[in-house]
Amino acid sequence: MRTTISLTAAMLAVAFGTTTAASHQTPFTLLHNNTLDEPCLSCATTPTCSHDPCSTNTPGGLLLLTQFWDYSPPIGPSNSWTIHGLWPDTCTGGYDSDCDPSRNSANIASVLQSSSNPKAASALDTMNQYWLALNGNDGQFWSHEWNKHGTCVSTLAPQCYNDELKGQSYEKGEDIVDFFTTTVDLWEKYNVFEALKEAGIEPSGTKRYSLDELHKATSDKWGKEATFKCRNGALNEAWVYFHTRARSTNAEAFVQIEPLRENNRCPSQGIRYLPK
Repeated sequence: MRTTISLTAAMLAVAFGTTTAASHQTPFTLLHNNTLDEPCLSCATTPTCSHDPCSTNTPGGLLLLTQFWDYSPPIGPSNSWTIHGLWPDTCTGGYDSDCDPSRNSANIASVLQSSSNPKAASALDTMNQYWLALNGNDGQFWSHEWNKHGTCVSTLAPQCYNDELKGQSYEKGEDIVDFFTTTVDLWEKYNVFEALKEAGIEPSGTKRYSLDELHKATSDKWGKEATFKCRNGALNEAWVYFHTRARSTNAEAFVQIEPLRENNRCPSQGIRYLPK
């Protein structure tokens, strides 16, 4: 998995366009059209499963929905975690980045505003409230997440939108729209604040929680655990893990799985969940 870095360093990477522990990958080699009737889950090893990157996310078949809890300075509403991103990691735990610079975008908001996708406008409204950069430059943050991670989701490659039998062809920007609308839908479904609150875990200046309590809260809510990151012993980030079935153009393609527990970066006891 990616090397854990401080939030400050992560946001400096956004501000200055740097990357950490990442490799550049050329655009995907597409084998054929996206026409499987019953596609396998990503990362499946069954011989009959397709390795067509238009049908199954590959090599980035382990996808992570990542969320922030920024309390100092406070970012976003006091009763909500905010969106960090959607990251396609490889099935073996590594990751590629910046996979297709030809598809980079410097104005994600404009792409969403001009889209005919009925979910685009709502997604942008949500992003303006909940997908927020520490340095205040939200648009730059969104571009960073798409350019670095979104272009590595193989099933969103432009060629995957072409289907001669259905008379469909790629329209510029629809890969970007699908990435952001899907990320927003997943964030709304996997609401960390509500999962913790239902277990009696709420922001407090005095209470302390155990890592097992956090794991149980998310497992009770969704059936699978999240992993958690702390900064100086206080909650700061959560990751939810998925495999995907078929193309990643909507949240229904995502199947939550158990996380890599070694990626927890919190103490086992005495975790603070500080108010914003």
